Formats: sequence, structure tokens, C-alpha cells
Amino acid sequence: MDRIKSAYEMAMERFKQRKEVPQAEIDRLKYVPVGSAMAANYLRERDYDIFVEIGKYPEEVKGYIGEGIQETLLNNILPPAAKSTQETNIRAMEGLFLMKKDKQAVGEVFSQMNNLFNYYEKASAQVYEQFKENFAAKISATVKSLKNRAGGRIKVDPEKQPGFREEWIKALGHFNSQYAAVLKEQKDKLRKIN
Repeated sequence: MDRIKSAYEMAMERFKQRKEVPQAEIDRLKYVPVGSAMAANYLRERDYDIFVEIGKYPEEVKGYIGEGIQETLLNNILPPAAKSTQETNIRAMEGLFLMKKDKQAVGEVFSQMNNLFNYYEKASAQVYEQFKENFAAKISATVKSLKNRAGGRIKVDPEKQPGFREEWIKALGHFNSQYAAVLKEQKDKLRKIN
């Protein structure tokens, strides 16, 4: 009759069968978030010197820190729907330019991104006006009945009507998704540049 193993014995067998996690993977898991935190500080603080902070770490982990910095900066580059987004984009792009060695290649990608952002701004203004006109047409029956009741002296601003903001946010989300795909391509190009 075989002896039944205790939970401790079974756990010890599983422990012996485990694979050793390489030190490089441990370092990566530890230092990529450090790089992400540095990038976040860089984006928040105008006088933050990212290179001084990187210099505080041993040479063998600087690649992981750089990886964390790069991903955080790239993740903060978004379609410029607001002025604050534009400022964050500029700061993130400055940081990436400082981190990369091939400045010419980075400059070319940034030029394409700036063209995309300029086109986005023009197109989003156009889409907004078009949306506003369509929304006004959609609520025109309600506006007519209000004018008839008020004697024709009522002016209705479609932007102040219920549902306008919610529907605009949906339309803007759809519009942004089209640009997000192109922006992702540009970010992928940046990831490949040394």
C-alpha cells in the first residue's frame, strides 16, 4: 500500500520542479516601473533632470529604466483634443528626443506626428461644426414647437440642449479611434529607433 503524501511533501515536490527565474527578468520587473515613475515626474516637473536620476542606478539596469521611461512617454502622447494634451504631447516628445540616439529618425517621426496633430485639430473643428449642425437639425421639430408657443422670439443653442454633450463625446470617441490607429503606427516606429 502506497503512503499518502502530506500537503507539505507535495508542495516541496512542486517547489523543486519550478523553473528558476533569471536575474534579468527580476531586474526588468523591478526597474521598468522605476523608469515609468521617472517619466511621470519628468512630465509633471519642468525642471526634472531625468539623466541625473538615471545616473543613480547601475549600468546593467539602465536599459530597463529606459524601457519604462519610453513606454510611459509614448503612452502620454494622445490626439490633441485639449490644450493640456498638446502640452503633454510636446513634453513627452521632448523626453523621447532626449532619450533616443538617432535624432534624425526621431525628428522625421515627430514631423509626421506633428502633421497628424495639425490635421487632427482642423478635422476635429470641422467634425464639431458638422455634428452641431446635424444635432440642430435633429432637434428642429422641438425648437419649432417652442417657437410657436413663445411667439417666435426664442433662440435655441444646440450646444446647450440635453444630450448634446453625451452624443458629442460618443462622436469624438469614434473620431479619435480613427486617429489612434495612425498614432499607434508612429509610436511603433519610435519604439524601433535607438
